Amino acid sequence: MVAKQVSIDRKFQPKTYVDDDRISELPDDVLVVILSLLSLKEAARTSILCSRWINLWKHTNSLDFDAEEAMCKLARARARELEKEEGLKYIEWVNSVLQLHKAVTLKEFRICFDLSEPSQIAVTTWLEYALARRVQRLEFDLSAANCSRYFRADLNYVFPQELLMESNGVGSTSPPPSDTCIFNHHPRTRFDFKHLKALSLKFVTVTREAIEFFLNNCPLLEKLVVHKITKITNLEICGSSLVLKHLELWYCFDLDSVKVSAPNLTSLSVKVFNELILENVPMLDELTVACGYSEFSVEKLLLYSCISQLESLHLFLNNLEGSTVLCNFPKMPRLKKLVIDYWTHGEESLIALTSLIRASPYLQEFVLKAG
Repeated sequence: MVAKQVSIDRKFQPKTYVDDDRISELPDDVLVVILSLLSLKEAARTSILCSRWINLWKHTNSLDFDAEEAMCKLARARARELEKEEGLKYIEWVNSVLQLHKAVTLKEFRICFDLSEPSQIAVTTWLEYALARRVQRLEFDLSAANCSRYFRADLNYVFPQELLMESNGVGSTSPPPSDTCIFNHHPRTRFDFKHLKALSLKFVTVTREAIEFFLNNCPLLEKLVVHKITKITNLEICGSSLVLKHLELWYCFDLDSVKVSAPNLTSLSVKVFNELILENVPMLDELTVACGYSEFSVEKLLLYSCISQLESLHLFLNNLEGSTVLCNFPKMPRLKKLVIDYWTHGEESLIALTSLIRASPYLQEFVLKAG
């Protein structure tokens, strides 16, 4: 397949080059690929090298708005005024880049900053921008920089449900028919979701219907990450045609029950408060799960036949003092990596954990984190 050529505004391009500037003699397409390997700020800085480079960075197909330095500053300061100031700077930065950017399609679009409900309009605009360019990997990480907003789900950005509604004509939308199963209904929406391969939503309020919509209308979706959602008690990730390989459901404090049936799933990370049902997961080899913090216990985990096929197991354990349940752990002949996060209560013996090691004859890496 022949790659689509990038069309650069030639009014800024010189007719000749300095003899020793071989990089600038490369085709536009090649230079854009090189710039895509840099961070967004580094790529933009190349515009000052010479007139040959002025417009090149505007055609990169990856937009990663990472602001790690500002996030670290917020985590240390914990000042409300500083949060507002840095938030406005971040919004201005993203808006200025999007106004200049010219790529018609995007492989990646990533927002990573502590933004809450007051930034709803700006974040929605960015979301629409990415979807309109048939983005393949979409990540909105609006995680709180400190604990002041961590438990305030009411301040989370709310995913606009109208983006998923069926279009009935110009300027009109409506939800799918109420008597139609969402997994049998393929609405004509405002945006085309069929190119989406990876979706990550952290500290974003999203409904169960929205998650089901993505599973049903994104035939290429291989990765789904959802952090810190509320008001969803039961969730089913099921479908024989799903190509989903990585599923992560974490810090979903209202999530009581999860059912997963996905034949291509290889990695699962989940914390539930009562029930986790695993069916038809023949490819699953990496599992992260929390046990003992609620009604979901180690005893329930032992019921899964897929335990013996795992290559990596990460357990969050709590309150096993005097318990012999780990002695019943089945053999894990394929397990290579075992990670245990254990929450201790004072001086507590961890000797029971040795049962997990004995059940893993070919273990290559063992990590114990006690807190």
